[in-house]
Amino acid sequence: MREIKSDQTMTMAIKTANNYHDWVYNSFSHFIKKGIVLEVGSGHGKYSKKIIADVTELIVSDIDPNAIENMKNELSAYDNIHCLVMNGVQKDQLNKNVDNIILINVLEHIEDDNRLIKQSCECLNPEGKLIIFIPAFEMLYSHLDKQAGHYRRYTKKSILRLLIDDFEIEYMKFFNAIGFFGWLANKYTCSKINSKTTNMQVSLYNKLIPIIKYFDHLLPFIGQSLVVVATKKEKDQKN
Repeated sequence: MREIKSDQTMTMAIKTANNYHDWVYNSFSHFIKKGIVLEVGSGHGKYSKKIIADVTELIVSDIDPNAIENMKNELSAYDNIHCLVMNGVQKDQLNKNVDNIILINVLEHIEDDNRLIKQSCECLNPEGKLIIFIPAFEMLYSHLDKQAGHYRRYTKKSILRLLIDDFEIEYMKFFNAIGFFGWLANKYTCSKINSKTTNMQVSLYNKLIPIIKYFDHLLPFIGQSLVVVATKKEKDQKN
């Protein structure tokens, strides 16, 4: 994972974009197995607070020690949560397998994304869930992705190639159809990821989420992001 702080990879406005966070979480929350969850790259911790209510134990991790310290303070009221400074998924640091691994806007920051997928598989219990939320469509890759520390964006085919050896795909769907056009428009502007203009866009977009989200039903073949849920294969299922 690139050595960058969590607050350097996003707009300031996204931290308070609660409608957006709810929308993202609800896109995959019903797939989470009861048990232990590892959230990789927890960042601002907005999703951690949602996950913890649905599981037995949550391990939040991030490469940024400052982010972990902030989350320790934010989540101090919970006794079933553990905070860990960790680069990607490290089996020796976890000391146990988990039932779910959640990667929300993480995989695109990893140069060797195949290695992270393999490490995730090793740390999952049998039939464990790998839940991935990633930026979609390589054609949308722009200066904003570079500023956010993204190595790439994904298609359904490219993520399937990463997962096919070790996982069965349970669910795969594009997310945020209107956001596709917004990101495409921003590709041809000079706005920076944490500029006043970009933060204003995010704040306005968040307010419009109750309306915008319904366009995903009308335009299911495009999206700013991609939601993937995969189940770990049994050993005899692997090629």
